[in-house]
Amino acid sequence: MKISRPLTIHPLVARSLIWVLLPCVLSFGFTFRGTDQPPARFPLKISPSGKHLTDNNGTPFLMVADVAWQMLRRLSYTEAVQYMDIRKSQSFNTFLVHLLPALPNQRNFNKIAPFLDNNDLTKPNKSYFDYLEKIVIAARERNLVVGIVVSRQSWNTAFDTQKEEAWKSYGTYVGKRFSKYANIIWIVSEEEYQSASQFKAISEGIRSESDGQILASLNTCSPTSVNDNSPNHSQLKFIIPDSTVTPAEYAALANWQKNSAEAALRPFLIANSEFPKEITDQSTLIRNQAYQSILSSAAGFCHMSTIKNFNPTWKVNITKDGAEYIHQLVKILKGIPWEYMQPDEPDLLPDSVDKAEIGIVSLSNKKMAMLYIPTSRPVRLDLKHLEGTVFGAVWYSPRTGKRWNGKDLKPDEEAIVQPPDSQPEWDWILLIGAKQ
Repeated sequence: MKISRPLTIHPLVARSLIWVLLPCVLSFGFTFRGTDQPPARFPLKISPSGKHLTDNNGTPFLMVADVAWQMLRRLSYTEAVQYMDIRKSQSFNTFLVHLLPALPNQRNFNKIAPFLDNNDLTKPNKSYFDYLEKIVIAARERNLVVGIVVSRQSWNTAFDTQKEEAWKSYGTYVGKRFSKYANIIWIVSEEEYQSASQFKAISEGIRSESDGQILASLNTCSPTSVNDNSPNHSQLKFIIPDSTVTPAEYAALANWQKNSAEAALRPFLIANSEFPKEITDQSTLIRNQAYQSILSSAAGFCHMSTIKNFNPTWKVNITKDGAEYIHQLVKILKGIPWEYMQPDEPDLLPDSVDKAEIGIVSLSNKKMAMLYIPTSRPVRLDLKHLEGTVFGAVWYSPRTGKRWNGKDLKPDEEAIVQPPDSQPEWDWILLIGAKQ
């Protein structure tokens, strides 16, 4: 397998980034591209580097996805539109939905089964897919991407009793039925649960009819049990932990997937893990994992919230499930060239505790670095590992959205930087850039 090289920037491009970015960042805030960017044009594409997504014009697309597994089964059309409007207002641009009900004997919100004749995959129920089409159209009107998961473990018994022709027929049907909707991503395989032959047949069916829509896969298990050389290979990978993980385990998951993605030339997204129910305020943990994901070179972030199954309290919880901070994440990343940033060695941090806890990405020319600091505390920097003679600093609070300009720093002096607010539980983004 061909191993990808680290993403590099042409020297002229790198110089222009610094000259354009720093006056904006250090003086006026994160306005490198401006917050009023034109809407993304679909369908989405894989970037030439294989590390992130772009829209149809080649503009980098930071995917900010929400898990909405049981939308088709639990929500009326009016409620589904309400959900989309709220998530769009929170800066989400994508949501993931299971096409099939949780169990083969279940139906959608309108009490319609997906297939006729005892779940015969060659006999899709048109009325069932009509409802999904209404959802897709409503999403398109809001410039939202819909990731449609077409297979799931709980349906294995129904799929396994049928043959390759039936699997391909199912893929062909949905591919043709939704080929005109450019805002769709197909998610075909839960890699650890579905056979390679089923993946191949369903994906071939979809690809035979769809017009340039991305084919993605979903993985829910730990890095030790997944081989990225699996024949169930897709263009984009969603990793959604199916259990509670510790911060260290999540960091290991992010690092493993970063290395795996570099080898496979495939963008990926990692969702936050589930947390123990006794933790009533999970927002800080979700925000921490969102930044860990981004700093591992993910193509965005996938938010797995407590409302994913749309229990009766979802309309209350949707405004306080960690998503209230997603807008700030999108705001800061819109302002910097995130697609050129790549995970960096922690040499910038002399302290061993900081090395273990603080995430770093930087431009390949070492003239700019971004750090995610999970708690308010002084941080010592060794600026000799960056290129420049004078550095500017900008602090950004992921919690409040406020921004502070820091003092200028020189590489020949020991730099100890202190967050501008001493709230102990606050996390911080620190942007360091060469001014000279």
